[in-house]
Amino acid sequence: MTKQTSFDWDKAKNQENIEKHGVSFYLAQHAFTDLNRVILEALKHSTAEKRYYCIGRVTEGILTVRFTYRKTSLEYLEPAFGERERKSMNNKTKYTDEPMDDVKIIEDFLPSPQELALKEETVKITIALSKRSVDFFKDQASNYKTQYQKLIRRLLDEYVNRQGLR
Repeated sequence: MTKQTSFDWDKAKNQENIEKHGVSFYLAQHAFTDLNRVILEALKHSTAEKRYYCIGRVTEGILTVRFTYRKTSLEYLEPAFGERERKSMNNKTKYTDEPMDDVKIIEDFLPSPQELALKEETVKITIALSKRSVDFFKDQASNYKTQYQKLIRRLLDEYVNRQGLR
């Protein structure tokens, strides 16, 4: 099994981007799953860390996502919809007229969409479980060197997947 590339972002920055551009980072990650995505390199940016743009289709239209790439994670900097979608979605989405930098189209070096581990939006809940169940999950988590809460979440997600509710 190959290691999947994950998406990384700051929750506060996600909220800021929603307010500024009307786009969540949860939505933005789907631009990377477009088989026809285009990758651009920002030419006039820091030499310490390269910056890129991914242009890809999501359900709401064509999305441009500024990002950095660190071998096993993609970090969002600022996703926003393009000019064409701006005209048809003015009532739903806030936009800015920020320049896109000097860019050049480069060969798509990113992992294939199948190798991307998309993040799912989570909701915090409080749940009362039997001590026996919690002890079981803690024991299993220790064996797999993970958090017991993640095991419970994965079990519930798998149950939902098998029920065909997604």
